[in-house]
Amino acid sequence: MKKKLFLICIIYGVISAYVASLFYIEPLAHIYPSAEKKDISYLIQKNISDYTDDDYEVIFQQTGLGKPAVDSLSSPLLLNYYQKSYFAEVEYKCNMNSPVSFEERIEDSPVLLAPLEDGDVLITNSSHVFSWRNGHAAIVVDAENGITLEAVVIGKNSKVQDTEKWRHYPNFVILRLKDAEKAERTAIARSAYKYLCDIPYILTIGLFPAKYCEPEIVKGTQCAHLVWLAYAAHGYDIDSDNGVIVTPNDILNSELFEVVQVYGRG
Repeated sequence: MKKKLFLICIIYGVISAYVASLFYIEPLAHIYPSAEKKDISYLIQKNISDYTDDDYEVIFQQTGLGKPAVDSLSSPLLLNYYQKSYFAEVEYKCNMNSPVSFEERIEDSPVLLAPLEDGDVLITNSSHVFSWRNGHAAIVVDAENGITLEAVVIGKNSKVQDTEKWRHYPNFVILRLKDAEKAERTAIARSAYKYLCDIPYILTIGLFPAKYCEPEIVKGTQCAHLVWLAYAAHGYDIDSDNGVIVTPNDILNSELFEVVQVYGRG
């Protein structure tokens, strides 16, 4: 009887800890801007080519758009839409996407993405294993048609996805390789699509098997490793801490990238 009672207490404790952890972690899926919303009409009336460094900084604080994104806009009028999306209230739900992992998704009013280019990297921490936000990463392999390559989840091979899915994450960052010609970034994207599609998901990649191998013979990957290997094959080590295992956060902190867009991260 005592053993049964002890077992029941253990189970109850585990369930209680799990529920409590979700109450703690769920609000972190979307962090509203720390800056106060301001009138940016004076910026919309200017030509993008006339923006100063201070203008770009204000735009970043008010829209989440970095300089690469701003410079690619067809009209400064679009800043209104990005600002509205950036400060808007967000409703999202947490769903299980594997036996051990979850992710938050916006069901209505998806986010407006900045114009993407081949080779861009997308990072979100909306993916989590119970209360640990492991995050998720993807590489844009065909910006014109809105296609990413991703190692999505344990038990599934890497595959192409529609960038539309990223509009439904309550937080994300878009990164672009600094000081690299568009042709170079496109080459990275094309080789990733050629060699890293339909690769088995291996969570322990880096521990076993080894972190680096030629993309042509890779036997397994995970989301951040796939993005890292795509760049490593072209001579760019985007793992900021040079660890055995690469994570989405390691890529996010790489000095080789510049920010195209930030959303839902404060």
